[in-house]
Amino acid sequence: MKRILFATTALVLAALPALAAEATFERNLQVKGAAELTVENGSGYVHLTQGAAGQIHVFAKVRSNWGGSEDQVRQIAANPPIEQTGSIVKIGGHNENMHNISIDYEIQAPPDVYLNAATGSGQVTDDGVGNHAKLSTGSGSNHATGLHGSFSVDTGSGDIYAEQIGDGDIKAETGSGSIELRNVHGGLHAQTGSGSIKVGGTPSAQWKLDTGSGSVELWTGTAAFTLDAETGSGGVSTDREMATQGTQNHHHITGKIGGGGPLVRIETGSGSIRVH
Repeated sequence: MKRILFATTALVLAALPALAAEATFERNLQVKGAAELTVENGSGYVHLTQGAAGQIHVFAKVRSNWGGSEDQVRQIAANPPIEQTGSIVKIGGHNENMHNISIDYEIQAPPDVYLNAATGSGQVTDDGVGNHAKLSTGSGSNHATGLHGSFSVDTGSGDIYAEQIGDGDIKAETGSGSIELRNVHGGLHAQTGSGSIKVGGTPSAQWKLDTGSGSVELWTGTAAFTLDAETGSGGVSTDREMATQGTQNHHHITGKIGGGGPLVRIETGSGSIRVH
């Protein structure tokens, strides 16, 4: 019996593919004025941090997953997927040719660069980079701080956390995961198929918050707005004084807070709603 088990194990080990290959590349790109940066990654994380004005620095780690090609890893590292036309920089792309290959990007860029960063599978982290930033991942979390003006963040499946500096409209969407937004000053559309929503800020334009299943909490300070909150299963409550309008019940209330102002519409299929 021992000889049979040993032979079987040997066959399984022999069938396993070789260990994953890994290589790195690094580039410094000079840009002028209002630069545009696009990142299109098929698989792997994208991490953006603030760098010096007029320069974009890229460091990347290329890896083959099981079944990937060591030769392809070396080729990508030797010929990085980076294109530059003046102050327009594109990193990544052509991901249909990168089977079983993932790339992790560490990118330093000027904080005022116009940014569009996406990965098919992996986390996107932005530490204060991007004017009118667009951050997207097919599967993974989105974490952004210090974003200026309007921005959008979305993920097919994963949590979203974002902080805003200044004014501008925000869009945050996830198919499944929680959403937390801070210092929101402008219009807002926040939606999740399943997960909680927490928002702090000032509604200076319409807010719409929607979750299929999860609680919703708002921190609005002394801001004035008109609340329309509805839950299919759960309660609605507010710590602030509200002048109610029309017929109210435990699951749906409308009214003016602080004398009224921009409409804040909140819906959840199942969960509580609370205004602090």
